[in-house]
Amino acid sequence: MTATEAWEGDLLEYERVGHAFTNLIKSIDTAKVISIEAGFGRGKTFFRKSWSEQLRQAGETVVEIDVQQSDHSGDPVVTLLGALVEAVPKTDVRKAEKALESAKKIGAIGARAAAKVILRSGADEIIDALSDGTIDALGDFDALDDIVNELGDGMSKAAGQLIAAQMATEKVRKIELPQQLNALHTALVQGAPGGRVVVVIDELDRCHPDYALAFLEAMKLIFSQSGFVFCLMVNAEYLERLAKHRFGASTKEERYLDKFVDIRLSLSPQGDTFKQAIFALAQDLPNTFPYGEGQAFSIEHAAKLASNLAVQTEFSMRKVKRLLLKVEVALRCYADRPLDVSLLIYLAFKQEAEELVTVDALPRAFLTPQEGEERLYVPEGRTFDSYRNEGSRDYALNKVIQENAPELLKLPVDRYQLPDDQNYKDWALVFKFLAPHYIPSHQAVLNAVASVLITDE
Repeated sequence: MTATEAWEGDLLEYERVGHAFTNLIKSIDTAKVISIEAGFGRGKTFFRKSWSEQLRQAGETVVEIDVQQSDHSGDPVVTLLGALVEAVPKTDVRKAEKALESAKKIGAIGARAAAKVILRSGADEIIDALSDGTIDALGDFDALDDIVNELGDGMSKAAGQLIAAQMATEKVRKIELPQQLNALHTALVQGAPGGRVVVVIDELDRCHPDYALAFLEAMKLIFSQSGFVFCLMVNAEYLERLAKHRFGASTKEERYLDKFVDIRLSLSPQGDTFKQAIFALAQDLPNTFPYGEGQAFSIEHAAKLASNLAVQTEFSMRKVKRLLLKVEVALRCYADRPLDVSLLIYLAFKQEAEELVTVDALPRAFLTPQEGEERLYVPEGRTFDSYRNEGSRDYALNKVIQENAPELLKLPVDRYQLPDDQNYKDWALVFKFLAPHYIPSHQAVLNAVASVLITDE
């Protein structure tokens, strides 16, 4: 794959960001954890895949981990080491297997992290307080039981067993595992100029909350040694909310992620770039049976509306794609009837953000059935002609149309659904015949699609 192919489909122009981040990685010669932060649907996964390929082409050793795919394992340690082992060249399988054995042997470290997340009990603080000498002196579980008994009469048997298991794994973590990680690191980076293993982690914020937090705890616990650079593709605000729910509010000076992350980077497209990306996506919508002629009913008009609404609502790329998919499916399923693409887009966005999407975005959307009824309303006991003289009536109603949506006067005659072949005045075409079905028919099409379309939300 070439450098150009790595960033194919880069609508948000993330390639330049990737080059900058690659330069950062190449400057690192110690253990680092970097968070690359963006909200849901802002293109993190696309960036991860393209950037990882760019890093490889730059000579880096890259291991990608989709944590959501491993959420079922229940052991973050095995997930991390398992991914590294899979990346080892076949010629070094023995080294890989040896490292994985160490991972399985200290599976309780994953439990330790989980216990720290779930319980926040005194067990954790006790273990943290033990000296290296104490850890090194630990023997079998009988000896550990004696140590646990000395910790206090008030400690439950379950808590004691937890501490015993954790203390045993501490010995493996401090002595055996570092040796195996060094061997694994050597096997991974052989021939690579930088000597780094860049571990790119994605979908952490889509895992079960307890697993996500335990994963962070385990990662920092085991891999804080030179040679490994972790890059977390995360929605930081979401993880902070998880931590707040689990541990309570943190101080303003320190956030939960600050415990694990050395460098925080933002991944967000510039306003113009995002707008252009949405415009490009919407231009691919089909327009088999345009509702009217001219620019007002063109795909370009619809694409411009979509890009404006995307910026106005601040919807994520993923959400905008979902809305455009609904419109696309509607246009394809009902390709045998005239449809106003811009109106479909307007209604799709408005359904998701009622207060943010106003008629100013698409002035002709003012033509609701209620609007038609109000414009034609005549007080009881009076005729339309007696209520206003005919000239002023025509002028007033036509002016409303000309000021808001003159394009509605130029539609093919069948769009108005006239009851006969008579010639009707302009205001009657719009307020009497078009208004009752113009928006309701388009909304019905969107609702029909929504009832059968399966999305990832």
